Amino acid sequence: LAHLKEKEHNKAFYQLCCHMEPQYHQLEFDTRLWLTQLSLGQDKI
Repeated sequence: LAHLKEKEHNKAFYQLCCHMEPQYHQLEFDTRLWLTQLSLGQDKI
């Protein structure tokens, strides 16, 4: 996710992501959850 690394990705960029991928909110949530799980050392779901 570009939003995790680039601070310049603002609301307009986020809206573009949602326009290109209607399920973007869910994909972003799932990815953030997975990265959090990895950072806690829980690599298995």
